[in-house]
Amino acid sequence: MCRMEVDMQLELSPEDLHWIIEALDSHVYWQLSDQHYRSNADVLGPGADDPEQAAEVDACRELADKVNATRR
Repeated sequence: MCRMEVDMQLELSPEDLHWIIEALDSHVYWQLSDQHYRSNADVLGPGADDPEQAAEVDACRELADKVNATRR
């Protein structure tokens, strides 16, 4: 995974943040997680058998937590 630092400002409404979090959750559920980790619209840890995919699940969850923290 390639990371780069970007300095910019972006105005987002609480509703925008809500949809970003929802999109991350959906991405984890439908794209990254293995089916046997899915339970009642949740993904149980580690989320995937492949270590790289499991790391992506964690990264998405961490990003969702950061976005959620800005809503407070």
